[in-house]
Amino acid sequence: MGTIENKKNETQNNNTRKFEEKRFEFVFFINNHIICQRFFDIKNFNQDSINSLELKETMDEIIGTNNGDFGTLGIIPNFLKKKAQTYLWDNYNPYHNQKDDVYKKTDKIDNFQFEIRVDKRTISRGEFSGNLFPPKVRYSVDIKELIPSIIEEIEYGLSQKKYNVLLDNLVY
Repeated sequence: MGTIENKKNETQNNNTRKFEEKRFEFVFFINNHIICQRFFDIKNFNQDSINSLELKETMDEIIGTNNGDFGTLGIIPNFLKKKAQTYLWDNYNPYHNQKDDVYKKTDKIDNFQFEIRVDKRTISRGEFSGNLFPPKVRYSVDIKELIPSIIEEIEYGLSQKKYNVLLDNLVY
């Protein structure tokens, strides 16, 4: 009986060790409350990426709200936009006449934040307004299906061979 318990403890220790060995992580927040946090590894990590223009471009690809010539959205805002459209169409009733006082503005500001960390040190942080999306959408965010795309974008951004290195740190 003791051997089964020893094997369980050994398996838990191995899993904990594997979890601790991962150097890279991203964290997604709303109003500084964690929504999602993932640890992962990057092959061919280039240290020059930490202070590079490409890191800013990587952040824009993930959380940007005004990218490119036509104001395209990053991975997460685009996902939230699609969720908002689905929610609004599902709750649309063309036969219901709503009064103007239903659309009251609130003073509450909701911001989404996103961080990329290397060795538990934040190398880049950005945010975008959550007030662009209905409360039912912004308070019930589930980005599980986006995690592979986010990690892929970060891996690409941090493992290039050559970078445009900036003098200032890129925490914005």
